[in-house]
Amino acid sequence: MRAHVLEGEGSILGFFTLSGDPPEGELVHLYVDPAAIGAGVGGTLFRAAREIARREGFRRLLIHSDPNAVPFYSRQGARQVGEVPSGSIPGRLLPLLELDLSAASRNG
Repeated sequence: MRAHVLEGEGSILGFFTLSGDPPEGELVHLYVDPAAIGAGVGGTLFRAAREIARREGFRRLLIHSDPNAVPFYSRQGARQVGEVPSGSIPGRLLPLLELDLSAASRNG
């Protein structure tokens, strides 16, 4: 797993982690400090994750998304392909999203 951090003025604004081996990987975490929400941090982190994944040879990223984050990921080009069990809340299902990096290269 690889972690990447975005800092600003001495504080952490957010981070993301990527795991897996090409051609398929997973965007495991994408977290934005609540104080930085709405400032473009999420989009900046997502673009960086997408570009790093492409450079490393990934063609597809899977994302186990919080239901409230689906609109954000959809705007970034991901699409829902199913559901997966939550790793932290028994009985809860999370949206499973997929980002096709070859298609995303044309769109973002």
